[in-house]
Amino acid sequence: MQHNKPHFKYHPNVWDMNIFYEAKEGQCLICECCGNETKYAYEAMYSTEDVECLCPQCIANGDAARKFNGQFVQSAEDFKVNDENKRQELYYRTPGYVSWQGEYWLACCDDYCAYIGDVGTKELEQMGIADELFAEFIERGGYEDARKYMVKKGYTAGYLFQCLHCKKYHLWVDAD
Repeated sequence: MQHNKPHFKYHPNVWDMNIFYEAKEGQCLICECCGNETKYAYEAMYSTEDVECLCPQCIANGDAARKFNGQFVQSAEDFKVNDENKRQELYYRTPGYVSWQGEYWLACCDDYCAYIGDVGTKELEQMGIADELFAEFIERGGYEDARKYMVKKGYTAGYLFQCLHCKKYHLWVDAD
């Protein structure tokens, strides 16, 4: 049974977020891509096939995306990234995050940002970055009332990203 946990450049906290589900004691999870037993599995893939169990290794190495002609991220700020290898890594070798309307991955410094996690207004204010992030979000055409209603894992939810290069934080907001 495979137990290793690969690192995902654009989703560095994936193992802390319950994105992968874990086999229960006595349960045997079989990856639909490689056919191997796995302790951890992922089931959210954009594909014409109904795929429910993928091991982390088949996601990280791109085998799952190739085999099922799918991707793991719905959409991103592709216009800000000029490197096709970075696009390939994000869409085909990075697990997505849970959101209301589908993932939207932010970019900065000609690269996709790292997804840090779910946030609400309260968390951003505690970090001291709320004013800056909401101003940038509204500039991007986002909801003017997002700050008023945004709650971590709420009906108006925030998704925090951080640039891998300049380390600046960025915010995406989504609602049900």
